[in-house]
Amino acid sequence: MTVQQQSLDRIARFLDQLQIALHPQEKMAQARAMRLSALFDAIADFRRESIPAHRVPERTLDTVRFSSFLADLRSGLTASRHDGTLLNVWTIAGLKQKEVPTAAVLGWLLDGRGSHGFGSKILEALLDILARKHPAKGLHHVQLGRHYQLAVEHSSFGDTNNRVDLVIDAQNAVIFIEVKINARQGDNQLQNYLKLAHTRASIQKKPVVCLLYLSRNLPDDAPAEVIHLLWTDVADAIWKAVPVSQEATVSGAVVRQFAAHVKRLH
Repeated sequence: MTVQQQSLDRIARFLDQLQIALHPQEKMAQARAMRLSALFDAIADFRRESIPAHRVPERTLDTVRFSSFLADLRSGLTASRHDGTLLNVWTIAGLKQKEVPTAAVLGWLLDGRGSHGFGSKILEALLDILARKHPAKGLHHVQLGRHYQLAVEHSSFGDTNNRVDLVIDAQNAVIFIEVKINARQGDNQLQNYLKLAHTRASIQKKPVVCLLYLSRNLPDDAPAEVIHLLWTDVADAIWKAVPVSQEATVSGAVVRQFAAHVKRLH
């Protein structure tokens, strides 16, 4: 190496040292970047060496079996449409969430003399469900008797301002059922119904009084004596009283379809 080259090397080292002295952070950043780059290269080499390539298994469709499945499905749907399995007469009739006609159908179902042919089974199942849910309400004391009477849209003692949706005169009890879907409760309506129910029971000399409020929610100001009845309770009572084996009959199918309809009211 010549004397001139040595001098140039010394000048270069001097300039490097001067650069570090004047800008130490730049030098540290460069060193850090070089170390990170080396680290990432090492990680990449490790992944390539230690992790085997993942292959997604090929999926094949058995077109013959799938076509057979579609044919069976199409055949089943056609048969269901033909025999009426898929229809719901209450949906077709436009019952929807109409309160008055829904209450009328419920009255037909709970009437032991209803043309459905199931006698008092549905009402008995409903009272049993409520007695289990509300053991302190005295429902287990209700005795329907063989010839209980049921009235729809009943005005007790001619009081048209307090017309009750369903009134049941049982052997030892008076049962009022108020049906609500979307309509709002009137002022003091439940209090007035309770007075009417107790008066009616007193005149008939019946010891048990029940006021059932059938709705999604119970009003905050409802008297403690009021029993909250849900549409799901009605559906469960129907399914309990009319088993699926009865769907082969017209009445059984129609009644169970009503259960499916009111189940959606909540």
